[in-house]
Amino acid sequence: MNTRQVVLTLHAALLIGALFFLVPALTGWDSRAGYLFSMTLYWLFFCLPVIGWHALSGNDGHLFSEKLPWRDWWIIPLLLAQAGLVALVNFVPNTSILSSGGMWLALLIATINAPLEEIAWRGGFLGTFRDKPRLGFWLGWALFTAWHVPLAMSVGITFDGGAITLIGGAAALGLFWSWIAWRTASVFYVSLAHGLTNLFAFWVLFDRNGFAGA
Repeated sequence: MNTRQVVLTLHAALLIGALFFLVPALTGWDSRAGYLFSMTLYWLFFCLPVIGWHALSGNDGHLFSEKLPWRDWWIIPLLLAQAGLVALVNFVPNTSILSSGGMWLALLIATINAPLEEIAWRGGFLGTFRDKPRLGFWLGWALFTAWHVPLAMSVGITFDGGAITLIGGAAALGLFWSWIAWRTASVFYVSLAHGLTNLFAFWVLFDRNGFAGA
């Protein structure tokens, strides 16, 4: 690996290592505020720097392109089906606990989180590892999955389906979105699918844990 690739990988590994300590400490102090503060630290100290230093470096504009060749038309309904499946499994069974306050908070966090994660993890790794695309693909996927491990250690936060579902879902969806981003060389459509997925998941998470009523 070259210097930029090593730096990106170490940046991600150090961020994950730090969150193993920060997430339990912050959520132990205050579960709801600590969870949101942990997300904010993640955006500020990982996503934004990676976007600035890696994803946008040398980008020719295609990273954000909505254009698809005719042979890839099926990607859009496939991503919609994926978001619909998440809604069916995670969202629909929990409609009785949902509130408008939870919806607005989920919409805000999803709108921030989804594009930042896609540009950082998919755009950052696939762009930085242009000369080693397979290594960038699998490293980005593995580290994206790994960052959800400290998140699952949040104190006082109940995840629908538990920690295994959180981490396993991140692994499965991360692999799917990485493949789409690799095939299209763009994060446009995966960012939209990620945003819809986050909206459904965060809405349930926030209302189950009393964020909207805090």
